[in-house]
Amino acid sequence: MSDLVYLLPFREQTNASASEVMIYILVEHQSTVDRTMGLRLLSYMCQIWERQRRAYMTQEVPMGEWRFQPIIPIVFYTGEQKWETLPSLETLMDLPEALSRFLPRFDVLLLDVKRAADETLVQSDHPFGWLLTVLKEADSEDIEPFVEALLRFGEHLQGLPEAECSAWQQAIYYLYLLIFFRRSVEERAVLEQIVSETSPYLGISDEEEKLMQSMAEHYFQQGIEQGVEQGIEQGIEQGKHQTSIESTLNILTERFSNVDADALKPKLEAITDINRLKQLIVNAAIAESLNAFQEALNTD
Repeated sequence: MSDLVYLLPFREQTNASASEVMIYILVEHQSTVDRTMGLRLLSYMCQIWERQRRAYMTQEVPMGEWRFQPIIPIVFYTGEQKWETLPSLETLMDLPEALSRFLPRFDVLLLDVKRAADETLVQSDHPFGWLLTVLKEADSEDIEPFVEALLRFGEHLQGLPEAECSAWQQAIYYLYLLIFFRRSVEERAVLEQIVSETSPYLGISDEEEKLMQSMAEHYFQQGIEQGVEQGIEQGIEQGKHQTSIESTLNILTERFSNVDADALKPKLEAITDINRLKQLIVNAAIAESLNAFQEALNTD
């Protein structure tokens, strides 16, 4: 499970004026169909709201001022089997119609990567959409579709504004993970060469790139010894760690003009507990001042 937090302008069709809304996007990565997903998502949503409640209590915000952020749950599905029914609680119950109104209901967005058209994935022209086209072809029997997707993604990264490049350096590490875990040994040299040609455009040094390759190979070897899923899961956990840090810094930068992100980032990176980092996302969203957030950061 990954949390992304955005402060977005929101305008209702009946109201011409726009207001800003802080929303959580709950992303659950899934490679198999899970009938209990509706229950899992509800549990995750309640955990997020509980973290927000604790943050309000810690900062002694009057209860009348508590406002919980809305959550958009997204199932990021990369499996081969078609997900026939959207996740819900109703599918887990033999529910008489008369009692259906007492059941918690929420909409879920299902992103079925394997079946989504490339045009759909890249319609926003965001780098993440192009990355999804690579993931879509990661298990293709022939190397050509994967290479084509990899080249298109690399071209898109090379065209990024300089200010955005650092945010996408982690994508190179993810590509190495895909190559080691999803493609054959015979293909590896060609694919690594394609990825390495993109690294300089993102400001990645030769030493940093070699480290990414070494880490990917290390987790691959662990995957052989412990099971592939466990090996790649460690790489995914690193991605969650980095995403939580970036979300916190983005919120603080958006809300406060005197944020020194370079000074805060090492302190956040030193935190290994992912739940602690998620709590700090909430603190960043509701803190009355930058000093209030720093107090929460320095509190064990």
